[in-house]
Amino acid sequence: MNQPRKRRHHTVPRFHLARFANSKNQLMRVELPGIKRHLLSIDNATVEKDFYLVETDDGSPSDAVEDALSELEGRAATALRSLVDQHIWPIPEEVRRPIAAWAAIQYLRTPATRQAGNDIADAALKLSIALGGRSQMRAALESVEGRSVTDAEVDEMWALMTGFEDYKYEAHQNLHIHSMDRSFPGTAAGFFGRGWNVVHFTRKALITTDTPVVLMNGPGEDPGLPIGTATAGGVLVPLDRRMALIMGEPHTEDLQLPGSASMAKGLNQRLVCDARRAAFHHPDDNPLEGLELPQPRDQEVASTDPRTFVTDGPGQE
Repeated sequence: MNQPRKRRHHTVPRFHLARFANSKNQLMRVELPGIKRHLLSIDNATVEKDFYLVETDDGSPSDAVEDALSELEGRAATALRSLVDQHIWPIPEEVRRPIAAWAAIQYLRTPATRQAGNDIADAALKLSIALGGRSQMRAALESVEGRSVTDAEVDEMWALMTGFEDYKYEAHQNLHIHSMDRSFPGTAAGFFGRGWNVVHFTRKALITTDTPVVLMNGPGEDPGLPIGTATAGGVLVPLDRRMALIMGEPHTEDLQLPGSASMAKGLNQRLVCDARRAAFHHPDDNPLEGLELPQPRDQEVASTDPRTFVTDGPGQE
């Protein structure tokens, strides 16, 4: 018997959101740049229709990825109860590994990561068109059509494809899923092997966001430089309203640290700056007070204007 498909996919899981919610499982959702805010159930937060749906080899849709994510999340939720609620220390491998795995897949699974991949692919396509010129356009058209094409046909397609602002390339979502699959083992192992700094807060509260795993530059590094999971000076994850995890340099000692008001403010500022569209916090808290909230992001990777590489004029090859 066929099971009904799961259509409402959480890009940030409910078990994580629940740690920032009230007893009614409600969050305060703050839309960037902070003008609009409203109560929202964790059941309805960060939901994207069919976001992890994959197309199998025979063209049929599959929930396999969503099912796999649910299993991973279940193990992570159990491990977090040990670390956050039971304060287990030192952190045993059976607790550390599921949390590292969840943090890794959470970093890789978000709409922001998918958009970054699309931004890179879009920039590469348009740069290829600009550099290839009409001669490449002619060759591509003739390959598709299986015949010689006229100058007028080349000019028409050239005008269409060099209207770079009129279209945006989006890769098939299977490519994002394949990228998650390839990157996950190494990312999880890297997170597992870092020194974990667990920061406890008693009065001040933390936020979470739609992009809750944040890569941080190391001390003294240029914040404008690109950063990856292997090269990051630290990885910030808000585990709970009262606990942050900062994964530091590899092979360093695990530490428990008391949180301060200034530390909470600094971590929340870093978290909200990495958010894509929204931040979330407990309805009784006001952790965004005094922070600078960014504009929402539609683009993740800046690119050079491809028009600067176009040299062909009409009818030229």
